[in-house]
Amino acid sequence: MPRGIGKLTSLEELSMFVVDRDGSHDGADLSELSGLNNLRGQLRIKNLRFVKNAKEKFKTPILKGKQHLRSLTLEWNGDNDDDDNKLLEDLQPHPNLKELCIDGWGGDAKFPSWLSLLTNLVHIYIWGPNKFKYLPSVAQLPCLQDLTIRDCYELEYMDDNSPKGSQGEPESFFPSLKCLDLENCRNMKSWWRTTKPIDNDSNEDDPTVMGTSTMAFPCLSTLWIKNCPLTSMPLYPLVDDDLRLVNSSSRPFKQTIKMKMNAKTPSCSTSSLPLSKLKSFYVKNMEDLDTPMLDEYLQHLTSLKTLTIDGCKKVDLVGMQWEPLKNLSRLEIVFIPQLVSLPIGLQHLVELKTLEIRDCSGLRSLFPVFQHLTSLEEFLISDCKELELSAPKFQIFQDHTSLRSLCLDNIPKCWQLPEWIQHLTNLQKLRLWNLPNLTSLPEEMRCLTNLQSLTIFRVPQLEERCRKDIGADWHKIAHIPRIELYQ
Repeated sequence: MPRGIGKLTSLEELSMFVVDRDGSHDGADLSELSGLNNLRGQLRIKNLRFVKNAKEKFKTPILKGKQHLRSLTLEWNGDNDDDDNKLLEDLQPHPNLKELCIDGWGGDAKFPSWLSLLTNLVHIYIWGPNKFKYLPSVAQLPCLQDLTIRDCYELEYMDDNSPKGSQGEPESFFPSLKCLDLENCRNMKSWWRTTKPIDNDSNEDDPTVMGTSTMAFPCLSTLWIKNCPLTSMPLYPLVDDDLRLVNSSSRPFKQTIKMKMNAKTPSCSTSSLPLSKLKSFYVKNMEDLDTPMLDEYLQHLTSLKTLTIDGCKKVDLVGMQWEPLKNLSRLEIVFIPQLVSLPIGLQHLVELKTLEIRDCSGLRSLFPVFQHLTSLEEFLISDCKELELSAPKFQIFQDHTSLRSLCLDNIPKCWQLPEWIQHLTNLQKLRLWNLPNLTSLPEEMRCLTNLQSLTIFRVPQLEERCRKDIGADWHKIAHIPRIELYQ
């Protein structure tokens, strides 16, 4: 930044300030920001790792006087082993701030306490790597709607206080929080510094054991927990938009599902079940989740529109009751090695529009249920090495006039596209990827009069046969407006 920029005391807009390394470019020192108290809107400060001896340099507060600033991003950008431990403490913003992002601060293991004083904050984003072990409590911030914490590998807990049970819970607990995103905080096992220990397995699922019986987020709509081994945290029965649990403990989920919805739970009616209004659920690599457990939990999710089950090795989907999920419109089944055939209960998904099946190495057949999914509009199946699509009498698509998109990817036993393809009269998109044994296209391709797009990728024997005007299969596909062939 140009030296002397601090003299522009009437300046109202400065979207970025870049700290000079060792003054080697004769640039402005960070202290020049202290006089620019008319700045408004957003400010992003980069390369804070180059600031040394902040206590000695900064005689006046850098940011505290900027009452018009609404959004502040503090970036350390890179190796932070030599960071000034106390710098973040000296960058306390004015309480009027609405949005704060702290990216890559590698200083002291203790986070400055001023975070909990910014009572107007609506959005907080904290990205690592960093060294702090816990955050100052932000549970009472009245306006906070969005809290994102990622890649904070040293973070052990969210709150230095102990959980309060029904006897002494705080007056407000995240009263406005709508979105919570916790990712890659691998040391965070508990929300609180101390929790009541679990005596034995028989009561580990009882919400009262962890002191969380009434510690529930009153407004939370979206919750993402990824690569965080959280075993105790506030419960979330009112999450109604998007719940994603990836490489995480199932215990808080169990406790939430089994939570008794009563008058003490904020804004809950006595008749509603926990998570009964949830629209989207994504669960991945939850190791102790098995089929009976998943089946039991899904009975609550009667409003679900989108469901993804990914990498749950103990799940085979056999015998599950799918009737409560009659509103489901999108289902993704990914890396379920024990899945041999689609469960018969899927026939109850009368609203299902999109079905994706990927990386299911044991899947041999789409029978007996597939022909019942007559509302299906999009179907993708990939990396299923045992699946035989070209089996005789395979008429599953006979009633699938609603299907608009069909994607077949990496299916070694797909020898040919059989007769049933002629029944897909409303098909608009066909994608054939990585089908090494597909030797030709069937004559029935000419029946697909609504097909707008055909993509063929890494299907070696079709490359020559589908060449424009001269290929042996060209007359079968010449009517398709968009044809893409890739090696």
